[in-house]
Amino acid sequence: MNYVQEEAVNALSAINVGPVRAFNIMRTLYGGFDKVCATKVDFKNFKRDLNRYIAEYDADMVIKRLRRKKEFMPNFSMEYLTTAEGVLRALFWADGDTKRNFNIFGDVVSFDATYRRNKYNMMFVPFTGVDNHYRNVTLGAAIIGDETAETYSWLLNAFRQAFGRAPPVIVTDQDPAMRKAIQDTWPESRHRLCMWHIMEKLTTRVGANLCNSTDFKKRLCDIVWTDALRPEQFENEWGVILADFDLLNHEWLQSIYQIRDTWIPAYYRDQHMSGLMRTSSRSESENHFFGQLCNPNCTLVEFLGHFDSVIEAQRHEHRKNDHDTRHTNPQIFAKEYVLEQQAANIYTRTIFFDAQLEIQTAIHKCAVGKGEDREDNFVNFSVKDFSQACTTVFQVMMRQLDMTVSCSCNRYEQFGLLCAHIFCVLRLLDIRQFPERYIMRRWTREAVPNSASGAILGISESDDRYQQVNGVVREITRSAESLINRLVHNFDALCAFRDHVVQYQSTADQAVVNAPPRSRRDRFAEITGYTQETPVTVRMPKTVRFKGMGKPFRMKSNREIAIIQSAKKKKGRACGNCKRRGHNRRTCSYPARENADDSSESDEADLEGDDEEELEDVAGEGDDKEELEDEEQE
Repeated sequence: MNYVQEEAVNALSAINVGPVRAFNIMRTLYGGFDKVCATKVDFKNFKRDLNRYIAEYDADMVIKRLRRKKEFMPNFSMEYLTTAEGVLRALFWADGDTKRNFNIFGDVVSFDATYRRNKYNMMFVPFTGVDNHYRNVTLGAAIIGDETAETYSWLLNAFRQAFGRAPPVIVTDQDPAMRKAIQDTWPESRHRLCMWHIMEKLTTRVGANLCNSTDFKKRLCDIVWTDALRPEQFENEWGVILADFDLLNHEWLQSIYQIRDTWIPAYYRDQHMSGLMRTSSRSESENHFFGQLCNPNCTLVEFLGHFDSVIEAQRHEHRKNDHDTRHTNPQIFAKEYVLEQQAANIYTRTIFFDAQLEIQTAIHKCAVGKGEDREDNFVNFSVKDFSQACTTVFQVMMRQLDMTVSCSCNRYEQFGLLCAHIFCVLRLLDIRQFPERYIMRRWTREAVPNSASGAILGISESDDRYQQVNGVVREITRSAESLINRLVHNFDALCAFRDHVVQYQSTADQAVVNAPPRSRRDRFAEITGYTQETPVTVRMPKTVRFKGMGKPFRMKSNREIAIIQSAKKKKGRACGNCKRRGHNRRTCSYPARENADDSSESDEADLEGDDEEELEDVAGEGDDKEELEDEEQE
């Protein structure tokens, strides 16, 4: 393998492309197997030897690489935790872009350990928020070795130290270790439980017959998932439903009712921006996003490369959405209503479509009554909303002097966007300027400065020779590709460019000094930026078990266990006296053999009988295996 091929295998591994796929890509681009000048086995052996070089230095290499980023990248933070023996237990890191995003989009954060593990079974824990395009944005990342309250507390403290504050609302599942850590470390944050994880257990806890044969589940979901009910309304409806189905004393329903203020939307109406997340689905989506570029056999060094690639892809998508917002014009439906055009110029495309829907609802499905004067120059308007199935009349309080407005639906408090009822009143009063005090920066198109992408992949972390060489190689590759794209339709010019390259090869052969080839060990040190002669400060953890891992072997059904046990009984040892199975010499009821002839005859008969029994046993085992396979497929 040559230099370019080794670099390609190492670079493609950052996007979870293995050596076999890398070989197939190269032989397709080069035009054949013979053009690669190396075999598929060579590619696999190179990757194997590289991982062996990393081996027990894996954690130490990651720590030193993050320290290097902290040295060369502004506002980069990293913390790690080890045991008394120097074994890595937890690791947290965040860069400058992450901290900027947290200051803008850190009002509600979802926090969950991913289902994806590395080769040491250490869990990846991303902190996830929502950006101004309503897409996921990573607000920090960590790797932990266990899911104890102590480890989570350390992680949350590291997060606070890096970002300077805790988020107002944190969304998790019902993990007791997370709950204890949040209570001890972030007491000022409101801990919201995932609604989906709770409601998913409803059928199992209450019974499938009740949920499927009656309207119990539908009625309960109608009051649980809605944002329109107030706390007292929810409590009344809850009691009525449980009384109708004689479930007032149901233990599980009583337990989730006792913690209703931690997961029911009715209790988050006044919590600013808490309507952004009601479940941990954002974390599940983030886990899937990272899981596409990770595998359970990767080292920590590989995982860090995967993480940088995924974050770069996420930020590229955000910049693309910003570009589409600034350079495309959405369709305006109500051209006579100037607030819709102003909203298109203020918000991103995704958020504008939500605001446009509210404006259309205000025009076509809302009616406002005469206003009533209240104290402090407020006017109360009753707005009838024909699109709502539950509460159809909403109260809008408006003070036109300083453009102060509020609605009983609390949409602005929950989502940071004005509702259809307020737009209806603004249209009635012929307000032609969008209220600036209700323009939340996190939803605007200029929420994130239009800056160039940072050096997250570590290409510009230092000025050493290896990074300079790789930079020149990439520049040559881009230039050659650009020239080919320009000359591809001009065959004569393309041939002239090829002749120039071929001619330069002879010049390059004369310029290169015939030095002995570098050893494979030196190449690995150059690629990883780590020499094994340096002392190890952080050691790799042994493979650990985690919550939800279950038993190390597949669980077997009772029928499968019975078949296996019966097969073992059939295959018991033969009696030393009569050679039959099922007993031994002490418990044998057959007379002892008197001579060798009788013994040989009986042995032959017994062996024939045993052979027939064994054949029957084998046939029966085959049938049992086929039945088990059929059951597993079903």
